[in-house]
Amino acid sequence: MTPWMEMFLGSETHFYALARAFQEMGFKVHIFTYLKDKMWDKMRETGARLLDDEIKDEYDLVIMNGNPCLSRAPRSAYKIFISNGVLPPPEQPILGADKYVSISEEVQDSLRQKGYGSFLIRNGIDCERFKPTRQINKKLKNVLLLSNKQNPRTKEFIAIEEACKELKVNLICCGLQFGTSVFETEEFINISDLVISLGRGVYEAMATGRNVICADYQGMDGFIDEQTYLEARKNNCSGRRFKMSITKETIIKELKKYNPSQGKKNRELILKDQNIYDTALDYLDIFNNQRLNV
Repeated sequence: MTPWMEMFLGSETHFYALARAFQEMGFKVHIFTYLKDKMWDKMRETGARLLDDEIKDEYDLVIMNGNPCLSRAPRSAYKIFISNGVLPPPEQPILGADKYVSISEEVQDSLRQKGYGSFLIRNGIDCERFKPTRQINKKLKNVLLLSNKQNPRTKEFIAIEEACKELKVNLICCGLQFGTSVFETEEFINISDLVISLGRGVYEAMATGRNVICADYQGMDGFIDEQTYLEARKNNCSGRRFKMSITKETIIKELKKYNPSQGKKNRELILKDQNIYDTALDYLDIFNNQRLNV
């Protein structure tokens, strides 16, 4: 269950990947949302049944993000609530779920302060969808800005654009405010060498074997490698972990860290810790009472 399916942003894409994973595992999967738009039809590709307003009390397990869904969840079902962030009101926990899941340490701490214990299960990535289909260049040539927040007028975009011009690399832009697709992001990622993004954009780019800089409207966590990944993911690669300023100079410094061998290492990190099939099994483990509560 998800309260919104108007466009494929972070939580919607996570929900899409989870539905596909459970369907491919052989489970009967139904999907409910309050807000339906063109992306609702895209959900049919998961193979799951899309529900109208009627939700029957016939489910063993209900996984939901967004607290409006708790009021519509079947009473007899085992209910797991996913909190994807610390800021949006719909992501805040309310009474009614059997168990709660946080997607980062930052979210887990926030829920704990509100009196809710939770399991830590990170955003899972479909590593078959997000995989390298093109090798990256030995020398940095193409940079992708993957963001739904940036546009040519924001100070962050201007800094990134100026940095790319100074280093003589191509800047490609993908996101809501650039008039490009917000779903087929893997196609944009695969024509780039390095991706600048946040949240799921960082993880999807890593899974696709790209170099990554975590940076967007909330700040910058910088170039992602084995060490910075472990730290930045504590705040879901939001830029809030290190809170570096985004300027032309700081972007240039991070771009110069480009290393073609880092792409393969990035994919291995996501395969190990954030493969959607492994995280889907984590939800099933909660249902089967095979994990200790946090």
